[in-house]
Amino acid sequence: MVVRTMTLLNVLNKLRKYNKGNYRQFSLCFSLSVLLVSALTLFMQSPFVQSRLPAGGDSRKTLYMVYAVAVTGCILFTIYATGLFLRFKSREAGILMALGTAKGMLSRTIMKEMLLLIGKLSAVSILAGGMIAFGFGKLYEYLIQSVEGDGFGLSWSGFIGSAVFVLTVSVMIMGMTGRFLKRADLIEILNEERRTEPIRKNVDRKYLVTGLILIALGILGGLIVPFVISMVFKMVLGGFTYAFYILVLIGLYRIMVYSIAVHKRGKNPQKYYRHLISFGMLKFQGVSVVRNMLIITLLLAGALFAIFYSATNYIQGASAAAGEENDMSCRYLGDAEGLTMDDVKDIASEYGVEITDYREAEMARLLGSGVARENYDENGMLMEEYREKDYYKNFISAGGFSEAAGKKVEVEPGTYLYVNRENNTENYWFLPDDLDMAENTDTGVRKELAFAGTVEYSSFFYGRGQDGDAVYILNDEDFAELKEGLSKEFQMTQVLFNVSETGDAYAFSKELYARYCDSISERMRVIASYDEYRAGVEADYDYGEPVVLYPKRPEIEVDWKYSPVFVPLLKRNFVLTYATLLLIFIFVSVICLVSAGVIGYTRSITVAVKSKRVLMDVKKLGAGQDYLNRILKEQIEKVFVLPTAAAVILMFVYYTMTLWQNDGVISSNEYPMIGFNAAVCILILVYQYILYRSSYRRAQGMIFGAGIAGMGKRG
Repeated sequence: MVVRTMTLLNVLNKLRKYNKGNYRQFSLCFSLSVLLVSALTLFMQSPFVQSRLPAGGDSRKTLYMVYAVAVTGCILFTIYATGLFLRFKSREAGILMALGTAKGMLSRTIMKEMLLLIGKLSAVSILAGGMIAFGFGKLYEYLIQSVEGDGFGLSWSGFIGSAVFVLTVSVMIMGMTGRFLKRADLIEILNEERRTEPIRKNVDRKYLVTGLILIALGILGGLIVPFVISMVFKMVLGGFTYAFYILVLIGLYRIMVYSIAVHKRGKNPQKYYRHLISFGMLKFQGVSVVRNMLIITLLLAGALFAIFYSATNYIQGASAAAGEENDMSCRYLGDAEGLTMDDVKDIASEYGVEITDYREAEMARLLGSGVARENYDENGMLMEEYREKDYYKNFISAGGFSEAAGKKVEVEPGTYLYVNRENNTENYWFLPDDLDMAENTDTGVRKELAFAGTVEYSSFFYGRGQDGDAVYILNDEDFAELKEGLSKEFQMTQVLFNVSETGDAYAFSKELYARYCDSISERMRVIASYDEYRAGVEADYDYGEPVVLYPKRPEIEVDWKYSPVFVPLLKRNFVLTYATLLLIFIFVSVICLVSAGVIGYTRSITVAVKSKRVLMDVKKLGAGQDYLNRILKEQIEKVFVLPTAAAVILMFVYYTMTLWQNDGVISSNEYPMIGFNAAVCILILVYQYILYRSSYRRAQGMIFGAGIAGMGKRG
C-alpha cells in the first residue's frame, strides 16, 4: 500500500510539470499571505515595539484592530486562491479516477501533496517574513534613535503567532481540499474547470435604482443621521446604526449584478449587437465575476482607509505642534519643588541652547459650576444636569494673561473670557458659557460670573479644553478676591519660554522632560481625567489611579493631566509615537493592494482561459483581431473599472464626511488632509490601470500568442 501511494504521489509530481502555471499561482498567493502576516506579526510582537506602546492605550487598540483586518484580508485572499487552484486541479483528479485509481487512495495522496506543498511554502515564507520584519525593525530603531541600550529583535511570540496563522489557513485549505475530493460524480470532477456560474435571476433597472438607494440609506443611517440627531436632539441612537453599513454592501452587490446582467439595445441597436458576444460571455460567468468585483472593492476600500487614517493622524499631529504659541510650556502646583529659571538655563547651556522670553503665569484652581452631559435616558436623549459644584477649573487674571500671552485683554467685573485655541470648534458636550459660579474651597468665597466671550491662546488650552482642563480669564479684582487665602495645593504656576535655533533643542527638551518629571509633587502624578472634587464626591470614581511616568522615555504616550508641551520634543515624539502605527498601516495597505491586484490578475487569466475557445470560434467565422481584442478587453475592464471607481468614490466621500462629522465643519487644517486623500485616490487609479493593462496584455498573449498581443496594443 505504501509503495502504491508513493507511486501515485510521483505521478502527481510528474503531472505538476504540465500544470506549472496553476501551481505557481497558488504558491505565489499562499506564500504572499504568509509572508505579509508573518512580517506584520513578528514586527508587532517585538519587545522593542511593544515597549513603545502605552499599555491599554488607544494606539495599541487601534494597532490590533488594524492587524485583525489585515489577517482577515489575507485569509480571504488565501481561500480565493485555493478555490481557484482546486478548480484547475480537478482535471488531474478526474483523469486519475477515470483510469481506475481508487478514490480513497487518490484523496490521501492529494492531501499529502497539499500538506507537503504548503509546509515547504510556509517555512520559506515565515523566514522571508522574518527578514522583512527585521529590516523594518532596524529602520524603526534608527528612526527613533534609541538611547536606552535596547535594540530591535524578533521574539518567539511573533513566530508562534505566524505559526498559528499558517495552521489556521492550512486547516481551511485542507478542509476545502477534502470537500472537493468527496464528490462521487466523476463527470462533475472532470467538468469542474469548465463549470459556469450564470446569473439566473431576472435582473432589470430596479437593481440599479435599489442599489443606489441602499448605498445612500447605508451612509445616511450609519453616518449622517446619527450625527445630525446627536447635534439637534442631543440623543444617541446606539451601536445598532453600524448595521446600516450592510446596506452599502448589498447596494454595491446589486449595482455590480446589474452591470453584468443588463444590456439593452436602447436607441442604438447596432452598438448593442457589436457587444453582444462580450455581454453573453460576462453573463455566463456572472456570479463569480460579481463575487470577485465585490472582493476587490472591499480590499481597495480597506487600503484607502488605512492610508487615509494614518495620513490624517500625522497631519493633525504635525499641525498641533505648529500651532503652539510657545516652544516650551509646563505647569506646577504650588506644593511642587519645581525647576527655577536658573535650573532651566543651566540645562540649556549643556546643549548649546539659548532661552528667550522666559515668563511665569500665576493661576488659581477654583471649584467651578458646569453642566454635565454624560448620560442618556431610556429614550436615548442626552441628559443635561446643572451642577453648582462641577470641577476644579483654572483661572487667571486679565493682567496676568495679558503679560504672559502678549495679548491685551479687558474683562468686566463679574464676567469671564474662555480660553480657546485656533480651529477648535464648539460641541454640545461642553459649552464655554456653562460656567456661572466659581468658589475658593479653602475660604468659602464664591462669586457669580457671566460669559463674556472667548480668546485664543494655545499654551493655555489644556487637553480638550473641557471640564477640569478649561481655563478662564477673570477681572483682576475678581481674581484677587477669589485667590485670597487659597492654599498652595490649588495655586498653579505655568512656565513659558522659547528656545533658539542653535544647539540641540531636542536633546535639551528630552533632558528637561526627565528633570520636570522628577521635580513635580505626587499630587501632579494623575491621569488627564482626574479631578480632586469629583474624586471626593463620587463613590465609584474610576480616575484615581496614579499615572506611570517614563522620565527617560518621553516618546511613550502617557495620559497625564500635567503633561508638558515641549515643541522640539513634540515634533520628534509625534513621529516616534505614530511610527509603529504608520508602519502597520503601510503593511495593511500593501496587503490589501497586493491582494486586490492578484485577484484582479487571476480573474483576468480565468477570463482568458474560459474565453479562448469562444474567441477562436469567432475568429474562424471571420472576425478581425481588433474585434476579438475588444471582446476580451470589455470582459477584463469589468473586473477593474467598476470596483476601482466604487472603492475610490465611496471611501473619499465617506472619509471626508467623517472629517465633517467630528465637529460639524470642515476646518482649515483639514483641507490638506482632503487634498492628500484626493492625491492617494489618483494614485490608486493609476495603480489599478497599470494592473489592468498588464492583465490584458497577459490574457492576449495566452489566447492569441505573444506576436498577436504585441500587434494589438491599440486594442
